[in-house]
Amino acid sequence: MNTQTLELDISKRGGGQCVTIGQGDKSGTTIEAYVYDNGAPVALADYTVQLVARLPDRVHYARAGTATVSSNVITCTVDESKLASVAGYTDEAYFVIIKGDVEYSTERFALDIKRSALDGQAPAQSWDNMVDALIKQGENAIDEITGTNSSVENNEKKRIEAEASRVKAESSRQSSETLRGKEFSSLKLSSEESASCAIASAETASRATKNADTAAKKADASKTAADEATVKANAAATDALAAAEEARGSISPDKKVYITYDTVGDTDYLTIIDAEA
Repeated sequence: MNTQTLELDISKRGGGQCVTIGQGDKSGTTIEAYVYDNGAPVALADYTVQLVARLPDRVHYARAGTATVSSNVITCTVDESKLASVAGYTDEAYFVIIKGDVEYSTERFALDIKRSALDGQAPAQSWDNMVDALIKQGENAIDEITGTNSSVENNEKKRIEAEASRVKAESSRQSSETLRGKEFSSLKLSSEESASCAIASAETASRATKNADTAAKKADASKTAADEATVKANAAATDALAAAEEARGSISPDKKVYITYDTVGDTDYLTIIDAEA
């Protein structure tokens, strides 16, 4: 809607073309420009295109508008809030065509900017999409830095929390180590006491064994002595029996015995005989 057509040559030999725009419009004007190079169409693929104009006050400028390209045609929708910020006439408007380090500009054309009867006019100023882009990049960078700072603060908070957890864990580890040391000492002391008791019991058992061995040896000796006494007693009994038999044989048939007393020196002797003396 409200498309105005231009034919522009990058040789800049032409001129006199004009586009009329009005203050207060919002994307109300579209410029369709056919671009040539000494009369030959220019292939605009891979080029960046910008609309540039010095405002009617001859002080400020605007690099404004959204431009697209197709073949050799530039289509640009005007941003009136910037390009029409100053009412009046200027013949210093053109398109800049950029690719890498190469930059061209078209022949100049005029802008007739109609004043708005309704809109109060803000003080004139320059407008530059590239500057706006840089400002936007700066704002984005600030936002990113702010976000980064927030992230840094969050990371620092997490680091502090992690450090607190580490200190707590270290304290728990030290407490566990202390308890383990106490348990080890107690276990060691208990083991040493048990070992001492075991050694004492072993020594007692050893002494008991020695005493038992001694008692056994004494018992063996007593048994040997008893055996020897038994042998002697048996021998005495045998001798006594033999004597009894002998005595029995010597007794008189009438079963009478007679006793005689004899004194030899200071000793008295008693003698049993089987016949009357």
